[in-house]
Amino acid sequence: MSDLEKINIVALSEEDLKKIRDLEKKISDDICLVAVHKIDVLYIIEAKLSPNVWNKVDAVYPEIKDLKPYYNNYDDAKASKSALKTFLIHNKVKLNITKRPVRIRQIINTKD
Repeated sequence: MSDLEKINIVALSEEDLKKIRDLEKKISDDICLVAVHKIDVLYIIEAKLSPNVWNKVDAVYPEIKDLKPYYNNYDDAKASKSALKTFLIHNKVKLNITKRPVRIRQIINTKD
């Protein structure tokens, strides 16, 4: 199991849901807060758009179907990054895709 499949949504009481909805309204009308159980680490695969600008690979390469940017363990993220780079090298001309630098970044660490 990889990606966000292991993340579990928390069952909240009506009182807690009201607090979250109030906070959403306070922050902005176009956001939605989600309550999930904490995980140790979450990794994201990103592609470089310009100096110091990175974005999720599924947003940078929308032509590639079922491309998942989030992983719960580093080995799965590394394998996906490697497969993506190989795919881009071999299909660069065929799909007219620009090959960009790709990185794995740790985005959540709730152990501390």
